Amino acid sequence: MYYSGLLIVNYIREQNDLLLKSIIDTNVNIYLSMYYEKQDKYKVIKDLTYNIGNVKVDLEKIGENRQDSEIAAFTYNDAKYIRKEMQINNEDLYFLYTYVIVLSEDKEELEYNLNKIEGLLRSRGMQVKRAYFRQEQTYLSCLPFMQNDSDVKEITKRNILTNSIISTYPFISSSIFDEEGIFIGENIYNNSLIFIDRYDTNKYKNANMCIFGTSGAGKSYFTKLMILRYALYDLEQYVIDPEREYTQIAKSLNGTIIRLGPSSQNFINILDIREESLEEDQKGYLSTKIGKLIGFFNLIFENITEEDKSIIEKAIIKTYNEKGINFNDKSLYNKGKFKASKEMPILEDLYNNLNKKMQIKLFPFIYGSMRFLNNKTNIKLGNKLIIADIYELGEENIKYGMFILTEFFWDRIKRERKNKKAIYLDEIWRLIGVTSNKEVASFIYKIFKTIRKYGGSGIAITQDVSDLFSLNEGTYGKSILNNSSIKVFFNLEEENIKVLEKYTDISNKEKVEIKSFKRGECLMFVGQEHILSKINSADFEADIVGGN
Repeated sequence: MYYSGLLIVNYIREQNDLLLKSIIDTNVNIYLSMYYEKQDKYKVIKDLTYNIGNVKVDLEKIGENRQDSEIAAFTYNDAKYIRKEMQINNEDLYFLYTYVIVLSEDKEELEYNLNKIEGLLRSRGMQVKRAYFRQEQTYLSCLPFMQNDSDVKEITKRNILTNSIISTYPFISSSIFDEEGIFIGENIYNNSLIFIDRYDTNKYKNANMCIFGTSGAGKSYFTKLMILRYALYDLEQYVIDPEREYTQIAKSLNGTIIRLGPSSQNFINILDIREESLEEDQKGYLSTKIGKLIGFFNLIFENITEEDKSIIEKAIIKTYNEKGINFNDKSLYNKGKFKASKEMPILEDLYNNLNKKMQIKLFPFIYGSMRFLNNKTNIKLGNKLIIADIYELGEENIKYGMFILTEFFWDRIKRERKNKKAIYLDEIWRLIGVTSNKEVASFIYKIFKTIRKYGGSGIAITQDVSDLFSLNEGTYGKSILNNSSIKVFFNLEEENIKVLEKYTDISNKEKVEIKSFKRGECLMFVGQEHILSKINSADFEADIVGGN
């Protein structure tokens, strides 16, 4: 490894920005070292007073020599300014020393990078010298030994007041490095590595995440990488997969694949009431279930009236009563044990209690193409990774499968608070967009709002950003966005960027960048940080997740 040192020996008098921002944001390999030596305030004011008096006398004597007069005037005014700041505004005076070491494995590249760093520093109004014959001393001054070598410190000494030290602050590049985090990728500007621990409750208000991007932008690949990396932490992970994109990663990690569709032998009974379906210290199993079922049947019947809701609710209550289940929670227990799925009613039981008009709408779910939903639950899950494949349901019926599986997974998430877990909702707009309804959207929002207390994380994924905010003037889309500490924006079309602009604090520059992102590049909002990132993976990871 070759290195060469640069000495910053001066900078412009008026500095309104961070001095070193331009070189910290580069991808050049550098060491940067700054020393601040606080001076004795009493001695400095005493010396300044003495020098002010001498310079004033010199100014009166110089007379005709215009150049000498200007230099002496500068010195005189600077000294008065420093003394005033120290006496009136309680400022302290420091000596500042700044060194930069540029490193490279190739000498030609080193020379190129030296010229680049010199140019950047000079463009910021700084005077730079190469450390000829003092390379070793400069290098040692940049190591963490607190050794400011006397051979180089005199040439780099500059005085600076407390207030101006702000402009030398070096930690201004947006980067995230959480100690317990998983690797996400690299900062596009400076190649710093990004590690995020979204389960860090001290740093983030919740572990939720929103991932937006057009088809092919890299959002699904990023999601699969997260699943893979969190699998190493033995995380419980549940994935709603409408496009059959997560099959390979499930096979690679020995996960369980649930296929819900006409040819599947996996069944989930929408009328199941599970013991864990209630929140802690909550009561009313049947009442809670009725609210969810009204939302589900609203997906089927569409735009049902209040009268229709009453008819459906009456039929639901009668159906459960026929199985000995009523509004008394004790009715759900048999000899001290919560009733099993085989003791619950199925859709056909409800169908028989509905009027003919509603039976016509429900017919496909009992005797037609969707009759696989008219079964007792036969799924027993003991795996940490569960992929719910609903591809077979088709475009029109996917929303039913998404709702049933989301409710099923949500009840599992609530079982063990100590275990970390995550639910990935791909194409979430189907559940909170215009094709959904307020009851279902409220249920999904509730997941994002309360999942934190169960050690969980909700991940909303979509390419149809405008549809996400299409229900009830965007209320539910906005709520989920606001309840996600991490937001990831891959390449998006202009119309989707305009929608996001209404609900986020994206800058004009960031809007341009989102529109021009290459595959795998994204803008991340992590807490208050905005970071341009490139998602990286190893070759073996690409083989596991199925793509690159």
